Amino acid sequence: MANNGLIAKTYASAYLYSKGNYEKNLVNFIMTADEIDKDSEAFKDIKFDVKRRQIDSSLIKVLESRNIKLMTHPVPLPKAFKVFAATDIKTDKKLKVFIDCTEIIKYNDGVYRCNNVDILIAYLVSAINNLVYYADPKRIIMRREIIDSGARSFSALFTYIIDYIYKVSNTQSVKAKCQYLSARYYIENILQKDFTDSVKAVCRNVSSMTEREEEILNLQVDEKKMFINIKNFVEGLTKILKLPETSLELILEKWVYLYGTGTQFALEIFPAFATMMTNCYVGCYINNQKTIEKITGRNMVDFTKGMLRIGSEAV
Repeated sequence: MANNGLIAKTYASAYLYSKGNYEKNLVNFIMTADEIDKDSEAFKDIKFDVKRRQIDSSLIKVLESRNIKLMTHPVPLPKAFKVFAATDIKTDKKLKVFIDCTEIIKYNDGVYRCNNVDILIAYLVSAINNLVYYADPKRIIMRREIIDSGARSFSALFTYIIDYIYKVSNTQSVKAKCQYLSARYYIENILQKDFTDSVKAVCRNVSSMTEREEEILNLQVDEKKMFINIKNFVEGLTKILKLPETSLELILEKWVYLYGTGTQFALEIFPAFATMMTNCYVGCYINNQKTIEKITGRNMVDFTKGMLRIGSEAV
């Protein structure tokens, strides 16, 4: 549930993360991957390319930061973990952001070469998302554009999945309930904010519900359970919308199919959701950006610009 202390939500607390053997692979990556020497003469061409093509002036600072580690490993990490924040258990035990550059940066003839600078830039934007969120979550969680445009984007994306499976748009009142509840889930679960009057106002605006309709809907919500994790949310949503028997597995399958491999944690973790949005904005086809852009529209742009502003202020 939400918390008043604005504590960052970790992957370890996510339902989907608990169902996979991710921890072992990430620890092994930190311990055995090779770190790219960003200060070496061999790296200067990549640094120049980033500076020349960056979408925000903060990116070169992020690239040069000691808290950002570019790594390569014989076995690349899955798409969901190309960028991740973790304690640097190999060196100083401090929080770092690790970027798996195995597939885009190679060392040949004494020089590092990047075969896709746009993807590297997308990874650096994701690194900002992760670094700021885990170092100082209130910078993000308290920002109006992240709450509003994020709720609108997530609600549109999630409702699209439900409509894709069950055609809820055929009944406007059912679609509005789905929009409202998914916006509330984003704010309470992903952002970890309390359900206040201002949050209610955002959810009403997203769904175009009246206060009376909202009141009736929220009477059906199990306040103690529904927004704890994605599994409970899907179960509660199924009951309230009177959907045919569904499952998290089916929704997850359609989410990854429509939005791209590696986007599954966007259903629970803010940095993963933010990365899904910013990857779409950068435009290097890491995910199914055309579908995401079509569904989220201007809200994706507003959200990403908000994240870039936060990153610029932080670095």
